Amino acid sequence: MGLKENASAKLNAAYVDAQRTINSTCAHKDFIDFVIDNTHLTYKYVLFTAILAKATDESINTLCLQKKSELPGAYDARTICHKVIVPFEMEVLDKALGGSNEPFLNKPARFPELSKTNAVRRGNDQTILNSLCDNLPLITTSTDAYECLIYLLSKLINIKNSKSTMTTFTIEKNANLPAHLMAYMEKALEHSYEGEILTLLVAGTYHLMYNEPNATVEVHPVNQSGASGREISDLDIYVDGSLVASNELKDKDYAETDVRHATDKVLSAGGTKMLFIEGPRANAQGDFINNIEHEYLNKNFLLRVISYENLLSSMISSIDKIDSEEFMHFIIETAQNTKFKDETIAYLMKLADEFFDLNHSKNKDDSTK
Repeated sequence: MGLKENASAKLNAAYVDAQRTINSTCAHKDFIDFVIDNTHLTYKYVLFTAILAKATDESINTLCLQKKSELPGAYDARTICHKVIVPFEMEVLDKALGGSNEPFLNKPARFPELSKTNAVRRGNDQTILNSLCDNLPLITTSTDAYECLIYLLSKLINIKNSKSTMTTFTIEKNANLPAHLMAYMEKALEHSYEGEILTLLVAGTYHLMYNEPNATVEVHPVNQSGASGREISDLDIYVDGSLVASNELKDKDYAETDVRHATDKVLSAGGTKMLFIEGPRANAQGDFINNIEHEYLNKNFLLRVISYENLLSSMISSIDKIDSEEFMHFIIETAQNTKFKDETIAYLMKLADEFFDLNHSKNKDDSTK
């Protein structure tokens, strides 16, 4: 068997061990905690891949990302990640790591190897990269790496279980009133949580509008690096794999350059329209909205700056059947999968309890029996 097949077998064995391990003997817990509990999605997959590869083959160099690396022990990390880890995470771990389909297509993973000189954002991203560079070489044996793999999987199992518990609730059908859902959103938007509330509420409303198997509502976290390989705007809607809507969201003051940057990004990706959505705390710094809308209209691109009240009220008024339970499940699961702040999720759940009287005693399937 090749490295990919051996890695798959090793991962499945470690998962079994992780389920029955109480006291981990991993010597690198703090390092793993730091990367997994942080906000950089791509580096989480890089860590997982390096540990699994090392546990499978001791000659592997944990710093390598590509076979063409000139470091000894180079290997094809992308194949291990995309062909082994990604499907395992989707099918077994319920997207506990973040649910990225092709994390090694993101810029931080497109270097021959990890190096502190790789181009990343300053601050937290650089700190995580430095930690990977300093600590991965300390995992020197397959035995050591296997203990790390068990500990990493135990963390992801806990995340999976926590997600499952939080999203097990039902909402009575008499709560499915457009005015009731709008009142919930108005109350939720009394707090911003760095724009996360606005993003989730708009995404949830789009989900109700496009709730079909061939449609996808993709949320791209504002403060998370490496979240998606096909990110165009803050919130992209795809139908049959084709982009049908792009949305930029701001819940703070913004300048003309912010609008231009977002619009040009959609335009360069082949998009033909974009909504720039203002949250309750958003204010344009200058009188430029009419001019910029007409400017892009002359480029055959439809740009509209719209308030959240006008957008949400018009969307909700256009939805045939409001399903508050579907809405809440979607925004909470999306917040979890995109690693939004725990405080954001707790706040939305607390409000949902107040507005919809959530029933946590049974799941959705049980409620139909």
